[in-house]
Amino acid sequence: MVAAVAALAGCVSLPDSVTYAAVNTPPRAFARRNPAAVDVFIGKPPTRPHVDVGLFEVYQGANKNGTASSTEDMIATLRTHAGLRGCDAVQVLDIELAGKVYWRIVRGVCEMYTDAQAQQTAGQTAAFTPLPGEGSHCSPPDPNMAPNLPECPDPLVCTNKVCVSPYH
Repeated sequence: MVAAVAALAGCVSLPDSVTYAAVNTPPRAFARRNPAAVDVFIGKPPTRPHVDVGLFEVYQGANKNGTASSTEDMIATLRTHAGLRGCDAVQVLDIELAGKVYWRIVRGVCEMYTDAQAQQTAGQTAAFTPLPGEGSHCSPPDPNMAPNLPECPDPLVCTNKVCVSPYH
């Protein structure tokens, strides 16, 4: 609650938070990709043959000035996480308004293509630009400190004292 009040006061930026749940076995190994290479579909699945492999939920955060993240920002967060996860595409299922102050939740499906083109490019690893802070030293969050204060820049997490992607 203190962090939420601080964010509303403009003292702290709380990035959109993201959860991922696997739903089906992927047709091939996940390979990280640039978010710009992730296809985005709104309300309908891709026409290419695909498998729905997981479900993302993006919970609205706040900017440094205390304003809530826009829907556009939340979809960009979804696309970033889809790229980190290795999704070929993401289908936005819905945008829910939740709570008394109508915070948004964006839900999307991680899609992996199964056609011949996807199979041909499956073994190729595309070069990607490391995220700011990726690979840097970090300290795991202290449970006695204020919650929701990241030690690594969003969306990275601190694992074995190194800032890494949340998806392995």
